Amino acid sequence: MKKIKNCWLTLLLLAIAVQPVFVSASIPQAVGYLESQADDPWITMALIASGQTAVASGHLRQVSGTSATDYAKTILAVSALNQDPATFGNIDYIAQLKSKYDGTQMGDSNLLNDDAWSILALASVGQVESAQAQAAKDFLLANQNADGGWSYSVGAGSDTNDTAAVVMALVEAGASADSRVIGNALAYLRSAQNDDGGFGYQPGNDSDSGSDAWIISALIKLDIDPATWIKNSNNPVTHLESLQADDGGFWWVDPSGAEWNNKAMTAYAVIALSGFSYPIGYYQAADDPDPIEGQYHLRIEGSTSTICDIYVSATTALDLIEQAASECGYSYNITQESFGPYLRSISDDTAQGLDGWLYFVNNVSPPVGAADYELQSGDEVLWYFGQWGWLPTRITASQTEINPGDTIGLSAEYFDGNNWQPLSQAVIKINNEERIAQSNGQLNVNIYENGVYQVYVDMNGYVRSPKKTINVGDTVNNNVGLQVEIDQTSGSGQGNIGGEAIALVVGSSQVSFGSLGPGESGSQAVNLSNEGTVQLAIGASVSGDVVFTQGITIDDQFYDDYSSSLAPYEDHDAQVTLTIPQDYLASGIKNGELIFWATAQ
Repeated sequence: MKKIKNCWLTLLLLAIAVQPVFVSASIPQAVGYLESQADDPWITMALIASGQTAVASGHLRQVSGTSATDYAKTILAVSALNQDPATFGNIDYIAQLKSKYDGTQMGDSNLLNDDAWSILALASVGQVESAQAQAAKDFLLANQNADGGWSYSVGAGSDTNDTAAVVMALVEAGASADSRVIGNALAYLRSAQNDDGGFGYQPGNDSDSGSDAWIISALIKLDIDPATWIKNSNNPVTHLESLQADDGGFWWVDPSGAEWNNKAMTAYAVIALSGFSYPIGYYQAADDPDPIEGQYHLRIEGSTSTICDIYVSATTALDLIEQAASECGYSYNITQESFGPYLRSISDDTAQGLDGWLYFVNNVSPPVGAADYELQSGDEVLWYFGQWGWLPTRITASQTEINPGDTIGLSAEYFDGNNWQPLSQAVIKINNEERIAQSNGQLNVNIYENGVYQVYVDMNGYVRSPKKTINVGDTVNNNVGLQVEIDQTSGSGQGNIGGEAIALVVGSSQVSFGSLGPGESGSQAVNLSNEGTVQLAIGASVSGDVVFTQGITIDDQFYDDYSSSLAPYEDHDAQVTLTIPQDYLASGIKNGELIFWATAQ
């Protein structure tokens, strides 16, 4: 049986920019709220739409996730900054997005929203006439429901959020605002309007700020003033404004009658109330584009895991630790010693004996203390907990996508201060399993089970390497967005992915843990259903903010160790739990992604 995506899921939909029809007086307070939150692509777009300058961009230099929508939202944010998504980050985002084209559509063939996102992202870089964008347009046109709307996935019931996104994408791809296709979509949206002037996820659902925002942006795309969509003397603008809290954020639903709520829709509300659709802006190459100043790559390797890996603004190598703490959610202690400031601890790793915190810049140990090292353009800083003399490592793989049983070549190296050298007898971890490389640092591995594997060097006397992801076989992935709002004042969908035999359906596309304080936990049940014809082995991985990568358990198992089995047509409610560490210092909304993957047993 098909499952309908929950009406509150924060699937981020897209639109396109036109001249503002109006600007709400509620924007300044909302900007203040957004500036207090951890940066993400949607907040970046919202701040730009509201007229802010000097908007932070370091978080856009890498993409969290590998889906078409992961690349699309990042491209949209980078384009809004008028930067080139092909060169801004660590890889060519546009090429990665185009690689999701299968000849007929973009991304997952079972989904529609990734086609809308892809069209809007390609439009933001002047490639809406590309084969990829036009194929996605045709795919969307072929999947309009009889009621005029579109759904998140192929064959499911229409919803207002995805209908608004598709309308914006089709218009950007050349569809006429006066066409029957758009007219039928508007009729569907009209049928979903409530007496309070707002919109719910589907007709009959309570109005929510996310649905209001997407529909307002879609109307702006069509050059329709959303204030003219009046029902019972109300309109979507006045309803959306009614959901603003005292701190400037926008509640998802009316808090007076909600058992739980959040303000995760604030960025979309700001974009809509600023009079914008998507893309917020279009990248236009300049003869001499201005570089982004003051952003530096920071990676922190603790004694047992990676603590932080982001881009952040700072002036010195030590200042990076202070500036990144709120985003990565770690505690730290800097003491004043006779020789100057000293980084004594990060999280639970405290200097004692020969073990302490040391740093590299571009894999070289500077001759000055971290407080005295002034960062230069292009610097990459690595802090690690260990002993003096340890050297940085890296791992490379001959392939990142293989079939079960195929051989993959791994190569472990260390940096000697001048060049990368083979790391003899390197300890290489493949998920939690250790392997030993040869004297030349090489290791040939045959992986026989389908799945997603993290490989990295983790060897005593050397600094842990960054992780590389290897995808093995016909593994089907289903991404579930994770979100939690950290409250420092408290505490001590549908995704149908599969082939002919493998069909895992995950009943939610977003898990919101609400508002939690340090030491508190929250849980949500996520239904996993095997709708295929073979027994499934299910695993999971988590990415995003450190609060998720270190705090998520599934059915009381740490996500990296999670495994379950489903017989054909069997389902199971997996209990996803997030625990906030007692010493967690960051505040605001944090985002991550939970990936359930399944293979045939």
